[in-house]
Amino acid sequence: MYAVNDAEDSDSLFDEPQIAMRTAPPIPGLFVPPIRLPLELANDIVQQCMNLYFDGRDVNQIMLFGRTASEHSQNMGSGLPTFLITLLHWLAEMLRGHLPEKVHEMLFPPKDAPQRARQAILNLYHPGEGISPHVDLLRRFDDGIIGVSFGSGNHWDLYLEERSVLVLSEDARYDWTHGIDGKQKDFVSGGIDGQGEPDWIDRGTRLSITFRWLLPGADIVGGPGP
Repeated sequence: MYAVNDAEDSDSLFDEPQIAMRTAPPIPGLFVPPIRLPLELANDIVQQCMNLYFDGRDVNQIMLFGRTASEHSQNMGSGLPTFLITLLHWLAEMLRGHLPEKVHEMLFPPKDAPQRARQAILNLYHPGEGISPHVDLLRRFDDGIIGVSFGSGNHWDLYLEERSVLVLSEDARYDWTHGIDGKQKDFVSGGIDGQGEPDWIDRGTRLSITFRWLLPGADIVGGPGP
């Protein structure tokens, strides 16, 4: 995946992106903590997504919507399937201590927070497929976006490992575009710290799950356009 500062209109994180980094660049509001979802949980989520939405169907994207008060409460709300609510519970605990308190609370509101509408978008990428650089719709989605990668790594100027978690907020959400080059393999800096010799990593099939808050009124069918 790569990122471009939309405010400056053209400058990429690198003039000619060649080697994908393993550590996040210092963009305000971008968080890629050194955590991974448990393998058993990730495998179960992928299996459920494939069985329910992708196997035997000529689709690569599914949008799901729920109206939940808080993932911290006993009332899990309605709309999103249980396995995605379970994923949100895991993310809330795993990200605690890796995000500023205000960002964590924005993503996982306290029990007494007003009810909100949340979207979960599931995207299936085969090797060679990507997505054009974009900013998530400003008139539809609020601040605070969570992305989780399953099945294969991918890169912007940053290489996202399998089972890694990405958070976009503030500048990273509003002022930078993000996207994925359509490649069969990625040239990635070596070693856990990215200081080793770079190497080619073949892409496999990748599933991404992205959680986004809808702005008030954006969940109303027939309302104003984006």
